[in-house]
Amino acid sequence: MIPQAPPPVSYTRQIVPLLRTACLGCHAAPVPAGKLSVSSLGDLVKGGVHGASVVPGKSGQSSLFLRLTGAVKPIMPPGPGLKPAEVELFRRWIDEGAKSDEPGGKSSVAAPIAKNAVLALALPKPIGKSLAVGAPVNALAYSPDGKTLAVGTYQRVLFVDPVTRTVTKTWGGHLDAVRGLAFSPDGKWLAAGGGTPGALGQVRLWSVPEKREVRAYGIQTDAVTCVSFSPDSVRLASGSTDRTIVIWDAVLGRPLQTLRDHADAVLGVSWQPPSGKLFASGGADKSVKIWDAASWKRLYSPGGHDDSVNALGFTTNGAQVVSVGTDRLARQWSVGPESGGLVRALGGHGAAVLALSFSQGGELLATASADKTVKLWRLSDGGNTATLTDAKDWLYSVAIRPDGRQLAAGAWDGTVYLWSLDPAKLDGTISTAGTAR
Repeated sequence: MIPQAPPPVSYTRQIVPLLRTACLGCHAAPVPAGKLSVSSLGDLVKGGVHGASVVPGKSGQSSLFLRLTGAVKPIMPPGPGLKPAEVELFRRWIDEGAKSDEPGGKSSVAAPIAKNAVLALALPKPIGKSLAVGAPVNALAYSPDGKTLAVGTYQRVLFVDPVTRTVTKTWGGHLDAVRGLAFSPDGKWLAAGGGTPGALGQVRLWSVPEKREVRAYGIQTDAVTCVSFSPDSVRLASGSTDRTIVIWDAVLGRPLQTLRDHADAVLGVSWQPPSGKLFASGGADKSVKIWDAASWKRLYSPGGHDDSVNALGFTTNGAQVVSVGTDRLARQWSVGPESGGLVRALGGHGAAVLALSFSQGGELLATASADKTVKLWRLSDGGNTATLTDAKDWLYSVAIRPDGRQLAAGAWDGTVYLWSLDPAKLDGTISTAGTAR
């Protein structure tokens, strides 16, 4: 008896549910990751930045299938991927012509897609009122002239006028949360670190004069958590959850060096001003490391924390590094070409310290914490000069405007708080959900 061939794969009953559960979260219009939308069959076939994703009849030439199998990296969806039987459904569907069986629609993907094809992947309709919810503010950076505040959140960077507290432009298209932001010292570039957790670390580069993205690059295998420009704006460092640090030609996106000395996620990177001769890094392995920025030899570790080092930076005169950690402390370290050590520990936060920033003059340090406060410190003697208590949620990011007159802090609930610093008082807030007060 000749075995009967299995029935054709149904796009609506078998493929659409897989797209909805495995792909739609990152690849939904209007700003899909990699510009690849799966919101309709037409969008899926059209593809994204890498061209067409489906070649009807040729699964071996279809980037969608190659990424599902892991033949082309990174494997999609991130993590363990789909089950073998689910991947086989995609192979059969493509080899059968990648046809649509939408009611009343055309069978060929080359033909116009029926209206229902879009509805097949539509998100569930809300019940009752829709409420705008702000996404966490993971990173903040003021431009060197202080006229723009960049706000890193989920899949977007918002450009904010810090005086009027209005969003002047939005930079979309990021794969996931934007975890690190840095303006180049010459003011020409803004780097955003992020990527897809567990799959791809990425740096995206924004031209400030042209007001557009000019390049995206990445070789790290997990999300980029932090970025830092060299003082001459030529090189860029990116630290990743994959435990590596990559030194890049900032503009060309060419990797120059990969540093592999951390035993856990790298969460902070910083170049020594004004010379750029030394480089500092810190991470979840509780350590602070000092590097020679010419040979990229690790010179020494001045010490560390009792828990994860969440951020660090050189003071503006380059004489010290300050690190902050989950152990609720900020620590000041002296650094030199051959050795360094602890100057003092700054205590007082009631929970993990997650971010820091320096005033341009170098005398003031700001630390932001999961205890919902920002503390201001005098670096000369470690004195706590003020504590800002207006936030209602964990504070993940902080930045002092270059003129030292304003401070911004970003919270988990999507609120950006803006304080004037002389005297210290709350001026207002911005929400990543779209409201300002």
